[in-house]
Amino acid sequence: MLITLLNALPIQGAVAILILMVLPASAQQTIFNVPSAEGAGHGQWFYQHQSTARAWDPGRRWVQTNAFGFGVGHSLELDTTWFNLDPTDVAASAASVGFKWSPRLNAEDSLVPLRLAVGDLVEFHGPTPHVGNWAYLMLNAELLRDRTFLAGGLSTGTQVLFGERRTTAAMASIEHWLTKRWLVQADWISGTHDLAYVIPGVVYRASPHWMVSLGYQIPNRHSHGATAIVFELTRVP
Repeated sequence: MLITLLNALPIQGAVAILILMVLPASAQQTIFNVPSAEGAGHGQWFYQHQSTARAWDPGRRWVQTNAFGFGVGHSLELDTTWFNLDPTDVAASAASVGFKWSPRLNAEDSLVPLRLAVGDLVEFHGPTPHVGNWAYLMLNAELLRDRTFLAGGLSTGTQVLFGERRTTAAMASIEHWLTKRWLVQADWISGTHDLAYVIPGVVYRASPHWMVSLGYQIPNRHSHGATAIVFELTRVP
């Protein structure tokens, strides 16, 4: 899948993305939709609930995603995620299993600590079921002594998750700690598919293990998506 991902973009586009990834601005645990480089350590676990709600017409809707991950060591995390659960149309949801590998690329006390994030999910949709896939490759940079985190990379997936036959997209995210408890963040996925949004928001760390996030999704093109409120409850290791 990763070879497919890297071959799916024109060379010029891939080079541009790789340059962007190294600039100093930078279930799977996610920011909102973009995967996070953070992973569960050996014997640790995380849980994340995401609700995307549009309480106004047209397109009134509530969809949720639930993810669970367990660390098995060597920067490897095993994940299971239930995507796009709509209480009015459960058959449209997709269950998945996969992994995330997020090794450090240099020392934690480096001037700019870097971490790689490679992941893949196999998705099962509908009673048949129809099998899909989502793979990604990200580079993450820590700036300002762990106060700012920047990431960029590539993603490829099938119709089960993206609503199109085959989708390859650029991804980017930023997180910045304002205080020990408050964080601002935003992520973006390119294209015009079902995940093609920019989502800015805020995060409150309620305890060492629990975080609450609130964001607002904005489609890249209003003809291919709708605005909505995004809520997340995350249990971190």
